Amino acid sequence: MTISELSVKAQFIADRHRRLQSQWHTYCNTLVQAITLSKYKLHHAISCEPEEGLRFYLFDHFIIRIVQAPDFNCHTINYVLETRDGKESALIASAELDHNGLLDGRIGNQDRSAVLEHYLAKIGKVYDCLYEAIEKDRPLEIADITPEFAGVALA
Repeated sequence: MTISELSVKAQFIADRHRRLQSQWHTYCNTLVQAITLSKYKLHHAISCEPEEGLRFYLFDHFIIRIVQAPDFNCHTINYVLETRDGKESALIASAELDHNGLLDGRIGNQDRSAVLEHYLAKIGKVYDCLYEAIEKDRPLEIADITPEFAGVALA
């Protein structure tokens, strides 16, 4: 391979990588705006650190962390439920974001209402379990919400 060919490939890789990162940031911004501007109370406290993705604190006990999967050029977004102390965590859902900004191949990452609806569908099980625990007046652990992922360590 010549240096010219290598340069063309390197430029293609860099452009695609930048584009995917740009789509990721757009998704994060859209989701934060959708939650903060929503007329509905979701009881999310937001924390955003670029290298750690988005964090939404639920009822001051659980955290929903939204991160890109760690592989290079990976289009997967992971939705992870954690305890506030970070001792337990489990994957609760995943989505795909392409370099054109489509979420799961059908939702534009700039469409606030569609992005919010998609997110709420991904995390709905968490609210269902929290509601049931409160309604039945019993304690709740992450393993109760995500038994299929109990004990799975996440990066």
